[in-house]
Amino acid sequence: MKTAEFEVDVGKQDALRFAELSGDWNPLHTDPDYAKKTEYRDPILHGAFSAGLLSRMAGMFLPGRECLLYGIKLKFVAPVIPPARLRVSGLVLRDNGCDGLVEVTISDAENGTHYVAGSYEFGRHQHEVLPQANSLEKLAAADAVTLVTGASGGVGGALLARLGSRGLGFSRSDMAGTLGASSLDNLPELLAGRKIAGIVHCGWPSPDNQRLTALGRSTDAAVHHHVAEPLSDCIKLAKALADHGLPGAILVLVGSTAASPGRHNWRMPLYSLAKSLVPTLVGILATELGAKQLRCVGLVLDVIDGGMNAGMRDAVKLAHSDRSPSGVLPGPSDVAGEIDWVLSNSSMLVSGAVLNLSGGAAP
Repeated sequence: MKTAEFEVDVGKQDALRFAELSGDWNPLHTDPDYAKKTEYRDPILHGAFSAGLLSRMAGMFLPGRECLLYGIKLKFVAPVIPPARLRVSGLVLRDNGCDGLVEVTISDAENGTHYVAGSYEFGRHQHEVLPQANSLEKLAAADAVTLVTGASGGVGGALLARLGSRGLGFSRSDMAGTLGASSLDNLPELLAGRKIAGIVHCGWPSPDNQRLTALGRSTDAAVHHHVAEPLSDCIKLAKALADHGLPGAILVLVGSTAASPGRHNWRMPLYSLAKSLVPTLVGILATELGAKQLRCVGLVLDVIDGGMNAGMRDAVKLAHSDRSPSGVLPGPSDVAGEIDWVLSNSSMLVSGAVLNLSGGAAP
């Protein structure tokens, strides 16, 4: 596995400069007299300072110049009290050439004290590429491409890497090599006059972790973002397939075992509600699309090692692995292989089916 490491000296002035940049003048970080009356006795470094060190690891080392940082997770194990010499160590846990996951530890270079455990998920940008123009040219030139939403995510990225010239990503950001638009409302004009072989819907809002009864005044906005909007997106994609799909084209909706009772104990209730719509939606859309010789299939996934689960703690990963008869958690590339198999199956008999790809994992 690929690794990288660097060291950095952090002094008291660095904490003050960070306070100036961030506007966080909490006295625990900046006022020696205040800190003296706490259990730390001296000002401690801002926790967010560590995020900058992970960013340095991503942008300069793993993967380096082409890095597009998707997200960072940090766990503060012990406080850093300047001055200190920090050792930042990175280990690539996954890199499929499109996206990846890196584990990072920050420790004291002198005495080995473990300060921070973290991770980040990354993709790769392309330099001096005009994303939309190139993507539209690819769409026009190809005999039949499959549109993949969530192109910047773990599963979406892995699927695009597997499909190669057969796939075309859709991204709400200006991700190179994809159809870029802020909303699926723009999809009809992007596809105007063109035909597609299928659509795989991997894009989905990040899971929430709030109880329904604790939403308060944000209830309407949260329900719209996590439930109504994903449902609307599925319908827009079905309409796009109806208008632009070649005969036998397929719409694949990705569901989740989070929609069923299990050990998660409804930890992400809005996400669970939205994913619970997938089986019924597949049945309805298969009926409507079938009249045009088009298909719709649902795939229900269990926990995978990547994507929204990037940075999963080792103990949690082990617990999920123990639920599987194989004792192995699949990664995004494994899921991509299964989706590719579904895309290659041209039978109309699969339309309306919801396939459980849990690997026999216990609930």
